[in-house]
Amino acid sequence: MGIIEEVTKDALVEEMLINSANYSTAREYTVVFPFGTIGTRTQVLLGLKKRGMGVGLWNGFGGKIELGETFEECAHPMKHAGVLLMKRKDGYLMTIYVYTAHGVSGCIAESDEMEPKWFDVSELPYDGAYKEARLWWPAMLSGKAFVARFVFSHPDNIRYSIEWTDDAAIYEHAAQMGAID
Repeated sequence: MGIIEEVTKDALVEEMLINSANYSTAREYTVVFPFGTIGTRTQVLLGLKKRGMGVGLWNGFGGKIELGETFEECAHPMKHAGVLLMKRKDGYLMTIYVYTAHGVSGCIAESDEMEPKWFDVSELPYDGAYKEARLWWPAMLSGKAFVARFVFSHPDNIRYSIEWTDDAAIYEHAAQMGAID
């Protein structure tokens, strides 16, 4: 069983910056969570990852920013919900921009990478998702902008902080970590 410890933002910012001068290992990603309504129930569309990073886990949809693509182009017309700043044990840094899309409807189709499924927001598959999802998905579901920082000393050992912010500050936090210019 791992250790999940909530710590102060300042402690994590300092820890993320130590030995992180080489940002060639940093990657930026996006993840989108489509929301729809069936009757009075709000649902979110998740995908079961079939290959690559996160195989066998439920998550939103997204990936790497394409060369020459801006975040605005990648995410338009979705709502920017927050940002995840992560540092793995090996020093690999990830910045993941979280978006939501509301009022989604229509047919969903499985791809070679993801098997989509609608979930009631009160019945999300936390046990089948990344361990840190249970920490930040509620922040995303709240509708308030957030910045979540995670440091993994082992896949099951997580130090984290989550703070509420405004949309503009999301990019400022990522820039502070050296994730974006």
